[in-house]
Amino acid sequence: MRTNLKLLLISLVCLFYINPVLAQIPFLKRNENDVTQLIVHGKPFLMFAGEANNSSGSNIAHMEKTMKSLKEANLNSLLVSVSWEIIEPQEGVFDFTSVDELIRVARENDMKLCILWFASWKNGFSPYSPMWVLNDTKRFLRVKDEKGQNTRTLTPLCNATRDADAKAYAALMKHIASVDSEKNTIIAMQIENEAGVLRQTRDFSAEANKAIASQVPDVLIQYMVKNKKTLEIELKTAWEKNGSKTKGTWSEVFDPGDDADLFFMAWNYSKFVNAVAEAGKKEYNLPMFANCWMPQPRPNPGKPGNYPSGGPIVTVLDIWKAGAPSVDILAPDLYGADFKVQVNNFHRADNPLFIPETNTTDGPASWAFAEEDAICFSPFGIDNRGNVMEKEYGLLNQLMPVITQYQGTGKMFGIYKHRGDSTTGREFTLNNDVKVSVTYSRGFMRPPSATAAAATPGTNNPMAQQNQEPSSYGIFIQTGENEFIVAGFNLSVSASSINPKKEIWLKDAWEGTYENGVWKPKMLHNGDEAGFLRSDNPTYGIRAYRTNPPEPAIFNFKVLVYDR
Repeated sequence: MRTNLKLLLISLVCLFYINPVLAQIPFLKRNENDVTQLIVHGKPFLMFAGEANNSSGSNIAHMEKTMKSLKEANLNSLLVSVSWEIIEPQEGVFDFTSVDELIRVARENDMKLCILWFASWKNGFSPYSPMWVLNDTKRFLRVKDEKGQNTRTLTPLCNATRDADAKAYAALMKHIASVDSEKNTIIAMQIENEAGVLRQTRDFSAEANKAIASQVPDVLIQYMVKNKKTLEIELKTAWEKNGSKTKGTWSEVFDPGDDADLFFMAWNYSKFVNAVAEAGKKEYNLPMFANCWMPQPRPNPGKPGNYPSGGPIVTVLDIWKAGAPSVDILAPDLYGADFKVQVNNFHRADNPLFIPETNTTDGPASWAFAEEDAICFSPFGIDNRGNVMEKEYGLLNQLMPVITQYQGTGKMFGIYKHRGDSTTGREFTLNNDVKVSVTYSRGFMRPPSATAAAATPGTNNPMAQQNQEPSSYGIFIQTGENEFIVAGFNLSVSASSINPKKEIWLKDAWEGTYENGVWKPKMLHNGDEAGFLRSDNPTYGIRAYRTNPPEPAIFNFKVLVYDR
C-alpha cells in the first residue's frame, strides 16, 4: 500500500514538472481573504495595463515602438486585439503570424499580453469578421431590423456563426498553448468586444421572433430562483413585477417591451460567447472575460439599442452568469463620471473587477486596486497617450506585493478625488484611540508660471494643463495597531485622538520605497518638514516636494499614544 502511494506521488510530481501547461498556466484563485486574484508563475499579478487602439495589433512595426515606450512608462501589460479576419482569412486556413509577432515583441520588452478576440462582434457590429463570413448571409445570418432587412451585425441566434467563431478561437488557443505555455506572455483573453445590438432593441428576424415567443429557458429560471435575494435590481424588479413566474414566454415572465427584448438578447449573446469560451478552454484554459459598452448610470440607463442591447452590462449580469458559466469575468468599459459606483457594481463575490477600457486619468487605478481588489486597470488608446500613466503605475508597481497581500483584509482603502467630487478626503479609525485623516491637497502643487497662467484652460496645451486642478489619489493600508502606510500624490495626513483620556502624536513619517515587497526607508520627515497644523496634530504632505514636478511618494507612519 505504501509502495503504491509512493509511486502515485512520484507520478504526480513528474507530471507537474513534465507538463509545462499544468505547471505554468495563469489562473484565477481565491485567496485566504476570499478575494479572486490572477496568479502568474505562482504569484498574484496585478495588470498595470493599457489597451492599444483597435487595429494596432496588426501593425507590428508600430507595436515594437509602442511596447518599448509603454514599458518605460511603467506598464507591465498590454491589451491588444487579434482579429478573426487575419487569423482565418479563408475558411479552414489559419495564419498565426500576427500572434507570434506580438508575443515576440512583448517578450523583448518584458510585457504581458491580454489578447482581445475581435471576431463576431466589435462595438455592436461585425467589422472584424472574415469576408467569407460576411459575404454569406444565407449561412451566417444577420440581425434583422423591424423591416426584415439585414443589418451589419451577425446574430447570436445563428449556430453556424457560433460554430465557426468557436472553431477559430479554439485554433487560436491551441496555437497559444503550443508557443506560450511555458513563458506565459499571454495571461488573459477577451472574447468578442462590446457585444450587443445597436440602434434597435433586439434581432427582429423570423428566428428571433419565434424564440422570444417561446418559453424562457429553465436554466435561467432556476438561476433566478436560486439567487433571488442577490439578483441585480433591474432583473429582480422586472421579474417580481410580473409575479416571479417560473414558466412563460419572455414577455410573460418579464415586462413586455424593452425589458423582455434586452433580457432575451442577453441570454442569446451569453450562450454564444459561452460556446466560444468552452471551445477555447478545451485547448488552453486561460482566464477569459467578456466586456461591455456601459450605458448611462443607474437608475435610468436609457433605451436598449442606444448601447449594445444584450451585452454584459450590470442590468443583465445575472443573465450572463446563468448563460455563460465558462466566462470567468464580466468586465465594464468605463468612461462615465460615476467611476466609483460602476466599479463597485461589477465587483461581486462571483465577479472580480477587471477594467479593460477606461479614461486615461490619474487616480482611479489606485482606487480600483485598493478599494475594489481589481485585477486589471487599462486606459484605452494607450499607444496615443505616451507616458501619461507613468507616475501612478510606477508607484503601483512598487506596491504590487503589498496590495496583493492586503486585498480582502479590510485594512486597505483607496483615495481618489475626481472631477465633481465635493468631498475633502477620507477618515480611518486605527483603534479605540486614533483617527487618521487623509485630505486632498491642492496646495502642494507649485504655483503655475505666468506663461502657464496665461494659457487657455481646457486645451491640449501642456502649459494650460499645468494650470488645472491636480489629481489627488493614493492608497491607505493599516499595517499595525498604530502603524499605517499612505502612498499617493497631493495628499496630507493628520491624526487625532478619539479617546478623551489619550493624547496622540503622529511622530514618525518615513518616506521610502518598496523593493520586491521589502520596505526601504530613506528619509525621516519631522519638525517643520512635517507642516504642523497644531502641536499635537502634525500634518504631512504626501509628495516628494524636493522634485519638480512633484512625484507620488510612499510614507510609513507610526502613531505615539500616551495618557493625558
